[in-house]
Amino acid sequence: MRLTGRVVAAVGAVIALVGTFLPWLVSGTVERTSYELLDLVERLGFSPDGLVGLALTVWPLAPLGLVLCVVAQWPWRGWQGKWAGWGAAALAVVVGLYVGATAAAVLTAPEVGLFRVRNGASVTLAGALVMLAGAAVDAAGVRREIRRGRPTDRDRSAPA
Repeated sequence: MRLTGRVVAAVGAVIALVGTFLPWLVSGTVERTSYELLDLVERLGFSPDGLVGLALTVWPLAPLGLVLCVVAQWPWRGWQGKWAGWGAAALAVVVGLYVGATAAAVLTAPEVGLFRVRNGASVTLAGALVMLAGAAVDAAGVRREIRRGRPTDRDRSAPA
């Protein structure tokens, strides 16, 4: 069950990563990715302060967070204990919520005559939701292993 959750979370992260590079907005004949959109928001002076401003500032690190999610989901030999499982699930939840909320904000923004929303934000949101579902399945599997008292890899490798 945990492997399934990790695979689903990793696939969701890859989908979200691809979505960040697809066009999010189109203005006339110019399509803009999420990274070009960030530059446009700052150039036009719409970059707010506070939590939203911080989210926009950190957005260029989204690909790094998504790649780290994929790497964390990989079942590394000797690194599959409960803490690694919780860490991988927590990382997927944090990055998934951040990326998904950013894409949802663009999708739910009021229509402006000059801009039209494209499919990149939808793909990113879908990937984030898949990643969150995989993290939930993985976390449920970790919890089940802890409740059963199932030995971790660390316990199995300890000398008797």
